Amino acid sequence: MATTSGTSTITVTAKGTDKAHFKLLVDGKTIGEGTTGGSAKDFVFKTNLAANQAHKVQVQFDNDRVQNGVDRNLTVDKITINGKSVLPGDDNVSYDRYALDGRDVLDGRALMKWNGTLVVDADKSYFPGSVATTPPAPDTDTPGVPKPTGPGFYVAKNGNDSWSGKLAAPNAAGTDGPFASLEKAQAAMRSSDIDTTYVRGGDYYQKHVLWLDGQDSGVTFTGYGNEKAVIHSGPQASVSIGLGGAKDVTIEGLTFTGGRADGHYVFADKAAGLVFANNVVKGGGYGITVQNSANSKVVDNLFDRTGAESVFVKAGSNGTVVSDNLIKHPNAADRGDAGIWINGSSDVKVTHNQIENSPEKAIAVGSVETNGSDATYRATIAYNKVINANLESDDGGGIYLISRQQDLTGHTVINNEVTGTTAVHPSGDVASWGIYLDDWTSGATVKGNLVHGNIGGVFLHGGWNNKVTENIIADNSGAQIGLQQEVGWGGWKGKVMSGNDISGNIVDVRDGTAVHIYGPAGVGNIHNNVYSKLDVSKDLFDVWPRVMSSGATGDLSDWQAAGYDKGSVRLDPGFVNPGAEDYSLAAHSPVYALGFDHIAYDDIGLLG
Repeated sequence: MATTSGTSTITVTAKGTDKAHFKLLVDGKTIGEGTTGGSAKDFVFKTNLAANQAHKVQVQFDNDRVQNGVDRNLTVDKITINGKSVLPGDDNVSYDRYALDGRDVLDGRALMKWNGTLVVDADKSYFPGSVATTPPAPDTDTPGVPKPTGPGFYVAKNGNDSWSGKLAAPNAAGTDGPFASLEKAQAAMRSSDIDTTYVRGGDYYQKHVLWLDGQDSGVTFTGYGNEKAVIHSGPQASVSIGLGGAKDVTIEGLTFTGGRADGHYVFADKAAGLVFANNVVKGGGYGITVQNSANSKVVDNLFDRTGAESVFVKAGSNGTVVSDNLIKHPNAADRGDAGIWINGSSDVKVTHNQIENSPEKAIAVGSVETNGSDATYRATIAYNKVINANLESDDGGGIYLISRQQDLTGHTVINNEVTGTTAVHPSGDVASWGIYLDDWTSGATVKGNLVHGNIGGVFLHGGWNNKVTENIIADNSGAQIGLQQEVGWGGWKGKVMSGNDISGNIVDVRDGTAVHIYGPAGVGNIHNNVYSKLDVSKDLFDVWPRVMSSGATGDLSDWQAAGYDKGSVRLDPGFVNPGAEDYSLAAHSPVYALGFDHIAYDDIGLLG
């Protein structure tokens, strides 16, 4: 719907996925609305506004959702106000995430992954006393593409490697212009003080791997504004871009596709300080792999059906940050077993990612060797959203930790949401959990997570001195909480479970059972929890060896008589809308009076 009359004309050039919808507001008043398609379209609105005054022009994305693996997003290419174009990244544009309330205000951006509002602070020059009604002249540059502000080389489809590469487009005489290949730009940066190459839109088919070494430290390969530069991997190449010894390299704003299922789009070794940002990675094998590459960053990327892990951080890549990535159906070629896999690297932060439809684990962290050669310590897994993991496995978790070296890890799992973790044979003997601390994971803290609608909730398999506290564990079809001493395969012997504390959690048992323990009886100190939807007439607790007078299973009274859950209570925690799978707590929830800490629900998942 668009208004058809008025003294001011506002045009929103936008596209979206899955019929993304927006409203156009001016100064908080709705002017019209639009429903987008897959191609950019001009939505024209007319309205009467006071002349020679500043106004706030607001584009509000209001129907974000993920359904059947499709993530609905809105992309605003530009906003034209009375003939003056404004780009989402301009200085007078901001992004008010979620509600239009002046909170969670970020820099403007074209791609809106969550509900929120682009706000243009349009000064009075946008609203003169008389407004021309003729359409503006066509852009002389590519629409929506800001010109680079610093020196750089350029690569373009109409380029020539015999030219200087310092022009964004060929000159009128056809004697100079951009390069045609990334390799030529790499060589040019090596012999000059220019360290940035802008890749203009188009399809680039690689014949060879682009290898970066120590000579290339500090360089940047970046897309040109909003133009879509697509790098097609060569069919014989196992790596598209390789980094060996290069430091502080940035790769951003590019699209990678056509890679081999057994290959890597980006493989870095001894390449500290790598930044891989705002890229799109489709198909192929591994998305980005860093090893021996400390303090790297993988941020704000879209990974779609990579054949193996989308992000693989391994072997000494300490201090790496993996944040704000959207990962859809990783391991699609049945290679690897996690969307994000952190192995042999410590002090890694995995934050604000959304991982959807994983055949096996969504996020995996830890060590698989018993000799400690790949030991992993102090990982932070925070504010991630995991949807539908373990789709093709009977053993795994949405967030999965493993520590076969058997020592204290210091891992922190905090404020994540995990839902839909299932199994190939969900009614059989499966080990599928929303948060799974496997194979002697010890010294970890699991706090403030929302774990609902999985097969199992939170599980400790071996390990000691773990703390599971102030989580919401609800509506899981198996046990909400599980502990098991035995790590039976391979004849391994581990330290006896002890010192595990499970307290202060909200455990909703509207589905499945409450707690499962597979000996010995003292594997965990379970106390001061809140139980809701717990049918006290049913045997919803089980422990082996038998310690309850009722046998291996019992009801709440049997359970507490055996010494478990001292100080625990039954009450309605006041979920916002459990019927719609919204297990966030209402502001008036009685659990806050019991000391339950507030969970920052709005901060879980992608930031922008």
